[in-house]
Amino acid sequence: MTSPWPPDRIAAAAPDPSSLTAARGLVSGWIDTGRQDGALWGECRGRGTAVYRTAIDLDGPAYTCTCPSRKLPCKHALALLMRWSDGMVPKADPPGSVTEWLASRAAQTTPPDEPGDEPAKAPDPATVQRRAERAAAGLDELDRWLTDRIRSGLGAVDHGYSTYDDIAARMVDAQVPGVASTLRALAGVVATEVDWPARVLTEYARLHLLVVAYRQIDDLPDPLARSVRTHLGFPTRADDVRSEPPVRDRWQVLATRISEDSRLFTRKVWLRGRDTGRWAILLDFSHGTARFPDATPPPGMLVDADLHFYPGAAPLRALVGERYADPEPFTTLPASLPGTAPDFDAALDEYARVLGADPWIRSWPMLLDSVVPVGSDGSWHLVDRHGRALPLGGDDDTRWRLLTVAGGHPLTVCGDWDGTRLAPASLFTAGQELSL
Repeated sequence: MTSPWPPDRIAAAAPDPSSLTAARGLVSGWIDTGRQDGALWGECRGRGTAVYRTAIDLDGPAYTCTCPSRKLPCKHALALLMRWSDGMVPKADPPGSVTEWLASRAAQTTPPDEPGDEPAKAPDPATVQRRAERAAAGLDELDRWLTDRIRSGLGAVDHGYSTYDDIAARMVDAQVPGVASTLRALAGVVATEVDWPARVLTEYARLHLLVVAYRQIDDLPDPLARSVRTHLGFPTRADDVRSEPPVRDRWQVLATRISEDSRLFTRKVWLRGRDTGRWAILLDFSHGTARFPDATPPPGMLVDADLHFYPGAAPLRALVGERYADPEPFTTLPASLPGTAPDFDAALDEYARVLGADPWIRSWPMLLDSVVPVGSDGSWHLVDRHGRALPLGGDDDTRWRLLTVAGGHPLTVCGDWDGTRLAPASLFTAGQELSL
C-alpha cells in the first residue's frame, strides 16, 4: 500500500488555496471511506441530502467525484487525502463503482503499441497534397493582406475584432488554424496594450516570415520544416511522436496549470530533467470538463521516465513514455546543470538560442533562483542579487500572491519568458512548492 501523503504533498496537489481551505472543513463530513492497494474512496455529505462519491487512483494520481466542481482535484478529493494522511481511512473492499472506474483507467492507460495492434493508418498522399495546396493559397492571401496594411500604415487601418475575425476565418478555411489563432489574438492586443503598434508590427513580421518559410519548406532542414508545419497548425500524430528517440531522466514536476477557453480545458505541466537540465512541457486537452484521461504527478514530485519530444527545431512539448519508478517528492533544485539558467544572463542567452533555432516560439520556460518580486506604481519586476530586473507578467492576483509569499525575501520562480516579460507559474521557497 502506498504510504499516506504528508500535508505538503496534499497542498501541492490542490488547484488553488481556496480548495485546500474548503477541504479542511470537510475532513469530518464523511459517511464511509476505504482504501485498498493504490486506491482511496468515500462518500461525503453535501448540502441538504446530497452525497458526493469520491475516488482516487494514487498511482496516477487521478481523481473522480460526483460533485459539480470543475477543479481537479476537487475539495472532496483533497479532504479524502487529508483523512488518509491522518490515518482515518480503513482498509476495505472497494465498491463496484470504484472497481469499474479503476478498470476503465487501466484500459485507457494501456500502451497503444502492444504486439498485435494494427499499425497506424498512414495519411493519404492525395489528402496531404490538397491540404498543402489549400494552405499555400491561404498564406498567399494572408501575405497580400499584411502587405496592404503595412503600406497603408497601422494608424490608418481598422483593428476591430471583426477585421481580425474575418481574416482568421479565411485561414481556418485554408486549414492553417495556428495562424488563425494568432490573428484573433491581435484585436485584444490593440484593445488592451499601450505598446500595441510595436507588438502588432512584430506579429505581422512573424507571420510574413512564416509565409516565406512555407514557400521554401522543401529546402528547409527537416527539424525547421517540422516547426513551420506545427506553427501553421498541421497536426502531428501521437504515433509519430512516440517513434522519436526517448529521453530518459528524473523529471521534476515544477508547475501545473489548468485553463479554459470556450469549454476547451487545457492542462499544462512544466518538467525539467534533474540530470540533463532539459525542459519539457506536457499538454493535454479535454472538451466540456477538466477531467483528463491521463493523470500526472503534482508539482514537487520527481518521475523517472522516458519522454518523447514532438519533432522540431527547438523541441519542448513531449509525451510520457515508459516509467521506471513510482513518483517521489523532491525538496531541492540543483544549483547548476548543463543547459540550466542560474541567472538572468544565462536564461536570456538560452532564450536567444532557442529563438534563433525557431523564430516562431512564443515562450520558453525559465527557472530563476534567488529573485525578489517587486511591485510599484503598476510596474512589476523580478530583481536578482545583482540588482538587475526582468519585467514580471501574469495577472494582478498572481503577482500579488507572489509578492506576499516572498515578503521581500529571495525565492525561486518558474515561469514562461515571452521575450518581454516572465509569466510566473510556480515558486519554491524553503523546500516548498506553491503553484500560482
